[in-house]
Amino acid sequence: MTAKQNSSLGIVFILGLLAMLMPLSIDMYLPALPVIAAQFNVPDGSAQMTLSTYILGFALGQLLYGPMADSLGRKPVILGGTLVFAAAAVACALSQTIDMLITMRFFHGLAAAAASVVINALMRDIYPKEEFSRMMSFVMLVTTVAPLVAPMVGGAVLVWFSWHAIFWILALAALLASAMIAFFISETLPPERRQKFHIRTTLGNFATLFRHKRVLSYMLASGFSFAGMFSFLSAGPFVYININHVSPQHFGYYFALNVVFLFVMTMINSRFVRRVGALNMFRAGLWIQFAMAVWMVVCALFDVGFWALVFGVAAFIGCVSMVSSNAMAVILDEFPHMAGTASSLAGTFRFGIGAI
Repeated sequence: MTAKQNSSLGIVFILGLLAMLMPLSIDMYLPALPVIAAQFNVPDGSAQMTLSTYILGFALGQLLYGPMADSLGRKPVILGGTLVFAAAAVACALSQTIDMLITMRFFHGLAAAAASVVINALMRDIYPKEEFSRMMSFVMLVTTVAPLVAPMVGGAVLVWFSWHAIFWILALAALLASAMIAFFISETLPPERRQKFHIRTTLGNFATLFRHKRVLSYMLASGFSFAGMFSFLSAGPFVYININHVSPQHFGYYFALNVVFLFVMTMINSRFVRRVGALNMFRAGLWIQFAMAVWMVVCALFDVGFWALVFGVAAFIGCVSMVSSNAMAVILDEFPHMAGTASSLAGTFRFGIGAI
């Protein structure tokens, strides 16, 4: 399969399915947080740590896989990371203590980072800036299926089985994804374009990115956008289930509203990015998120009702794909010769700020 064949929508669809692993391992797991806290007899904060350490591992993994993808090529890195993801999911399922689960979730996130970094770099190998943003919107559109159904599936698994079964399902999904990578994804980075992996060179590339003030501002803005979403992912189950008395199996329906908004904003972005440019769509997404953040503060201060809060959360999360895909497009357009490294640093900002 050639790079030209890789540019087909079929490959974009496959990359979207691979990208689903990360949201699946968060959203499918959310209804289980109160159950895990109760089963291990630990505070809610300890259960939330299993999510925070996953995101932290995901953030740090970006720094590792980016330079590796620029040096070894895209395919071996994403394949290896997905196999480790499956092994880590099995380890999570077998965890007997909260400390072990927290630790294994860190390695789970560390492995999940491979797909995120390599998908961005692989797409940049194929597409120019505006087309990259448009195609990444389609990847994210496919990915929205995961958070739409994952909390509902997770809630059903909790009713019929236990939280351990969630991780067994994730392990199976990762093994299927590994087979897809092996048979349907070809290498897009030819040997002559690869950079030799040296610590000094890698640190120098990171320093170059840090010195670029405009790129740094895009990374920070994207990071704070994700931080708002991750704040909901961490606290949302407790706010909805414990405070507003939403049952775990019904939590997914409320969560699905976030995905509906995400779907709509992704379609809007893919339609207008060619007309107004990635940078303008990026700015529009940030302004909408700012307005929704103010609205949620109003909801908290004046108790205007549960559904008003649900709307504010959904509208804020809906703009995450608009902000992130366009931020990545303009960042990689500045540094196409080290797309893996740039993608990894941007991802570290995005998920590192979210974990904090």
